[in-house]
Amino acid sequence: MTKIHAKADSPGVEGRYSTYVKQMIDLIGPKHLRLVAGRGMTKTTDVIADRSIEVCYDMPRSLQAFVSDTFVNARTNIVPTLIEGWREYKGWIEGKHYVVDERPPSFFGIPYKPVTAFKNTITVFNGCTFLIGSLDQPSGLAGNSFQHVYGDEAKYLNKKKLDVIMPALRGYNKFAHSPYYRGTTFTTDLPNLTKNDYDWILDAEKQMDLEQIKTCLAAGMVLNEINHDIYRAYIKKDNAALIKAKKRRELWKVRWVKARKESTFFYVVSSLANVDMLTPGYIYDALKNLGWEEFKQSVLSFKSSLEDGDKFYIGLDKEHFYKDGLDETYLRSSGIKDQDTTNNSQMLRHIDHNAPLDVGIDFGKMISLSIGQHQGDTYRILKFMFVLAPDSSKEIAEKFILFFYPHQDKRIKMYYDRSGNQYESSGRSWAQEIKNHLELTETNSRTGWTVELMSREQGNILQSEEYFFMKQITQGTNPDLPKLQIDFYQCRELKSSMESTKLIQKKDTRTGHTIIHKDKSSESLPLHKLPMHSTNPSDSAKYLLMRKDWVKTSRRDRIEIFTSLEGI
Repeated sequence: MTKIHAKADSPGVEGRYSTYVKQMIDLIGPKHLRLVAGRGMTKTTDVIADRSIEVCYDMPRSLQAFVSDTFVNARTNIVPTLIEGWREYKGWIEGKHYVVDERPPSFFGIPYKPVTAFKNTITVFNGCTFLIGSLDQPSGLAGNSFQHVYGDEAKYLNKKKLDVIMPALRGYNKFAHSPYYRGTTFTTDLPNLTKNDYDWILDAEKQMDLEQIKTCLAAGMVLNEINHDIYRAYIKKDNAALIKAKKRRELWKVRWVKARKESTFFYVVSSLANVDMLTPGYIYDALKNLGWEEFKQSVLSFKSSLEDGDKFYIGLDKEHFYKDGLDETYLRSSGIKDQDTTNNSQMLRHIDHNAPLDVGIDFGKMISLSIGQHQGDTYRILKFMFVLAPDSSKEIAEKFILFFYPHQDKRIKMYYDRSGNQYESSGRSWAQEIKNHLELTETNSRTGWTVELMSREQGNILQSEEYFFMKQITQGTNPDLPKLQIDFYQCRELKSSMESTKLIQKKDTRTGHTIIHKDKSSESLPLHKLPMHSTNPSDSAKYLLMRKDWVKTSRRDRIEIFTSLEGI
């Protein structure tokens, strides 16, 4: 696959291997790209990384923006992956081709629009500048003038908030020549409506002019063949053929650019498009590890078929997840490289630092923590944490202490499964072990935290009872239970777990009654799949919420309902 941006020591072409999907994108070169692709399709490291380089070459000294749902996600996932693509696959070197969070070197080009603050920016050697923005505070980007906007994981981007930013796609006529001017690039895997993902990217199918895209592709293919001719003439040192081919290239570049103006390319593709690199073994392993439903969604890009009636947490809806949980002002005060020092509880907007914390824990090869506070008539789950084996009690305690070190009230109420106590007689207790690690350092000095174990002598929580309790608290049918609110971003694993947990109905052979169960088969998935695809995180929320007094309230409400029905 030949590329068309010039290199100083070559005839102006560059050869690279890529999938047919990536080749189509390069040959079409649309103004607006909407790519929905399965796992392993290198959407950020290849597609966005390479396309952003092309945009930089085509619009030097331009101002561009990367949009994420939150600064935390941008800093920890999207920007590092983008830079990995530049560094590992495109050959860019930090300090030579780009700098992050700092004033660019004197030999870098100067952007048309002066940049005075360099936190949360990436500057490129030819004067292009990328601003990193968050939809939690879209007004922070809306006041600028951008020439191109990028967004990965589009299924997490709120379209209404994104629309606030889009008028900022304006700027200088100096870039009017470029098909990328005022363009956009959005990629994602397939949105899952059962998890309340945003699916606006799928609307781009209707916005695409298929005939125009065919014309762009045809012109791009001709231009690509000319690049091959140039390369062959260069290798053979045939100057006459080289000059002739370069003249033809200039003619077809004009035609190609003209065809691409105001174009939109929408494409949905499965991971199988990259099977040569992923290998068939990856596909087979993905099917085995993910299960059929998740495999269809994440690998094959087929829409999920989990219906409301199949959900264990049947009342859970988008209204239970709040998206303003991060203090963006606090996060904006630091840069991309400062995330290790700013990733703490100070960034939580709705936390009460002067009140104790509740912690729900699920033990096992994945230890899950759901951390919340009861605030008036609302219960907020503020943060979800986990560790995977071989990490255990010590590591999850250290993770908690590191994140919540700014918290003023150091009291913890811990709720957990009765298995956390069941080994006490033999000298080991999961719950006591974590309590000790939270309260004492390795040298037995006090950490300042005190833990109250709330689940001693607690009975087993039946799955059917959990179903009816969660139905009451999510549907709001019991006024004696609080309103449930879960942080959309800080509890992403918990959200995924609760939204994808299936209900199983089994018949009791003794009584003939139908009994409701939670499908726990996902807990046999490979270790690294458990956080997003198993029921483990949801169990930690179960223990957090199903405390003794609330369970009694739930039971009383159910008894009253059944009694009133019997009297009808």
